[in-house]
Amino acid sequence: MDDLLKFEIVNKLKSVYRDANVGDRKESSAEHTWSCLMLADYFFDEIDEKVDRRKVYEILMYHDLVEVESGDTPFRPDRNDPDQEKKEALAAKKLKPQLPKHTGDKFIKLFNEFEEMKTIEAKFAKAIDQMDSLVYEYNFKYRWKGWSKEFIIKKKEKYFKPFPKLLRIFHDFLDLTEKEGYYDQ
Repeated sequence: MDDLLKFEIVNKLKSVYRDANVGDRKESSAEHTWSCLMLADYFFDEIDEKVDRRKVYEILMYHDLVEVESGDTPFRPDRNDPDQEKKEALAAKKLKPQLPKHTGDKFIKLFNEFEEMKTIEAKFAKAIDQMDSLVYEYNFKYRWKGWSKEFIIKKKEKYFKPFPKLLRIFHDFLDLTEKEGYYDQ
């Protein structure tokens, strides 16, 4: 029973708010995780590379759990925290013992895999994580003020390169936002 009660820490992800809006409130990191899972499910059919779906789903389920301790890192041109990776690594170490043992072990393993991006599954999960914020923010053109196509390419393109079809979709998406005046505000 004690292990089951430790899952309260996981539920705290529902209370970690991101920079993105959902109606008149902010999106939670838990909602972002769900959105990433749905986007991954869609993109599995769009890529040629062989990836283990279950592994990607697991990585995405755990990828932002550190935000319970570290908070979210907004994707904005005017906000940059060079120490964010270190903060998240410390948060992961702090979070692990608060979870049931096997869940904590799995969390650390998947978190490290996601951060190191050495496997095709971690690379795919990272690309999905990066795409999710763009797809979501598309509905809020006013929030793109101060963004540039070059800024987005510099920060995100590298994550799509292992997947040529995703890279093409990424650039098509940016071409659409450029055509629709997202960068001219």
